[in-house]
Amino acid sequence: MLLAGQAFAFSAFTIKEIRARGLERLDIGTVLTYLPLSVGDELNDTTSRQAIRALYQTGLFQDVQLERDGDALVIAVKERPAITTFKIEGNDKIGGDELKKSLKDLGMADGELFKRELLDQVEQELRRQYYANGYYDVAIDTKVKDESNNRVSVNIKVTEGKVTKIKDINVIGNKAFKTKDLLAQFKLERTHWIPFQKTDRYSKQQLGGDLEALQSYYQDRGYLKFDVRSVQVALTPDKESIYVTINVDEGSVYKVKGHKFSGEIILNETFLNVLLSTPDGSTFSRKEATESANRIEAALSDIGYAFAKVTPIPDVDEEKKLITINYYVEPGKRAYVRRITFAGHGTTNDETLRREMRQLEASPFSKSAVERSRVRLTRLPFIEEAEVDTKPVAGSDDLVDIAFRIKERAPGSVQFGVGFSGSQGFLINGSLTHTNFLGTGDRVELALDHNAISKSVNLSLTNPYFTADGISQTVGLSYRNSKSVIRNASGFNSNVMAANLTYGIPLSEFAALRLGASVEQTAITTFANTPRELAEFVEENGTVFTNVQLRTGISRDTRNRTFFANYGSLNQFDVDVSVPGSDLLYYTMSYRGQAYQPLFWKFLLEANASLGFVDSFGKTKIVPPYENFFAGGSRTVRGYRDGELGPKDEFLNPFGGKFRTTAQMNMIIPMPIESDGKSTRLALFYDIGNVFAERQDFAINELRYTAGINFQWFTPFLGLLDLSYAFPLNEKQGDRIERFQINFGTGF
Repeated sequence: MLLAGQAFAFSAFTIKEIRARGLERLDIGTVLTYLPLSVGDELNDTTSRQAIRALYQTGLFQDVQLERDGDALVIAVKERPAITTFKIEGNDKIGGDELKKSLKDLGMADGELFKRELLDQVEQELRRQYYANGYYDVAIDTKVKDESNNRVSVNIKVTEGKVTKIKDINVIGNKAFKTKDLLAQFKLERTHWIPFQKTDRYSKQQLGGDLEALQSYYQDRGYLKFDVRSVQVALTPDKESIYVTINVDEGSVYKVKGHKFSGEIILNETFLNVLLSTPDGSTFSRKEATESANRIEAALSDIGYAFAKVTPIPDVDEEKKLITINYYVEPGKRAYVRRITFAGHGTTNDETLRREMRQLEASPFSKSAVERSRVRLTRLPFIEEAEVDTKPVAGSDDLVDIAFRIKERAPGSVQFGVGFSGSQGFLINGSLTHTNFLGTGDRVELALDHNAISKSVNLSLTNPYFTADGISQTVGLSYRNSKSVIRNASGFNSNVMAANLTYGIPLSEFAALRLGASVEQTAITTFANTPRELAEFVEENGTVFTNVQLRTGISRDTRNRTFFANYGSLNQFDVDVSVPGSDLLYYTMSYRGQAYQPLFWKFLLEANASLGFVDSFGKTKIVPPYENFFAGGSRTVRGYRDGELGPKDEFLNPFGGKFRTTAQMNMIIPMPIESDGKSTRLALFYDIGNVFAERQDFAINELRYTAGINFQWFTPFLGLLDLSYAFPLNEKQGDRIERFQINFGTGF
């Protein structure tokens, strides 16, 4: 009889027959498949060891022996048992379905062969993961039960126990900074009074991340040689608490002596110096050095060096504690874009997307042009999201492909519904809108609206690329029958028919010029209760007017999205003026500003401002009352009834004024139900503004201030739902307060 690794105990012989003993589930053919011997071969010391090794390596057997019966080779084996059932229970905190899948890949699953050594490894790994996540009181009970027909059932029962919490974290050896300032860099915290605290749960991985943050904190403040000498983690006897002690060596503060560039610089050194934020004489900061290197990489990528690498190498003068930063530049080969592709864009024409590209095929690669192309795609009304990937072309070191993956939103909608607006009351509306007509990116809209004060029909067609240079064209026709300007005013009806033609002319990547004209016919009807102010206008100008207006304006828009943006700004200035020969001569000037500023964590500051001024000229002495500005409500000063701030008529109804100024500050609060902020927003706000009869009537003490909370939700059925609750801070007698305001639907 032979065992693996033992000397051959009988004389060598030529095999005349091969038999097997001990097989249960396997047949002799399976054994012979793995056996490196056959009839006619000689069995000796070498071939016997090879045979035993080959059979063990199959993993099918837990014992293999070779025996001789005359000239026959007898293979005596003991098969590994099969696992009938494998269960792991109680592991709520570690693993779950992902753990079960990995165990199955290892062979710990129903129907697999049982290997005791593998089961021991699984138990040790489970215990290690629980310890790493702070569960030091975990108990793991493994049971292997023999079943019939050489089978076993395996059951692992985990009793997790309570998570071990951090009783205290202490830093030893720090002199330059207070311990509380250092611990503020940690995500782990000691247990305190806040309910449902999770930051006090010890995790080895998180402690490692916190130590890296501590090192960065020091190195960003000049302590280049900072070192964590040791970390002691002490577990209390009851395994419920942990004490963490960190011993540090701060080292000395290093200053920047100077900097230099090496490698293949490519760019002019004068230009490179502008990109640096590590001036001579400043305290060394690894963060600033890294960011300087990143800016140089970005500058190189904008002229085609897609895979440029810049490494800041500190050259240290230990005696004087000075550092010369050597920015080592490895530009690589200049890369050109071979192909730009789009995926996920459905029925949208390829050209509709391609015309938004600022990165062109066969041109040098530019990182900023690629990113701007992605942002332009996301600004399209029928695109929800766009991702981009730069891929090197196989077999080439100077070609890349740019792949955009598009996620579309529904480009068209047919709606019939109801809504509510503070200024217009309940709304009934129907609309047919398509923002990507026939895949061309053209916008076609037909809207019918009926509310408490008006009925209207609007038809418009916008071609965003009327010319190949990106000049847009909008043609519009409309009819509106109104009882008044806002819901709470009274005394006249109006019928307005209008046609307009407007062009948008791009001046740069972010700026555009608006040029257009409109023809409008207005007829008003007065009643016995018509206010004196309107009666004077009718007496001077009549009741039917035909006006031709020239419209112009300029705007600069750097927002990343047109709706629910989170960075960038908008500045828009418009002027509309009646041309000579019109029945009424007046002009309107307006400014709209919007800006976004990220704050700490995911908080965001949104600032909105608006100015408006209207006045008559020439033969027209009174501005048409329906062209006045109004203030109050969700778009101007929340907490006051829509349109009811400012001048009143003789019946104390809002009459509006020539000059309006408003500002809204919103601090947007991150919501746990949505991380990207694309469909919901919660904000604390502060509003200020009013409207004045004349521009010279403006007075700071007449501005109204409010503060409150606002919630917006882009609902699937009601459109934008806007809720706000405001606290007026300086209301005066006669002001009409409306603390809670709601708007929903598409009609406002």
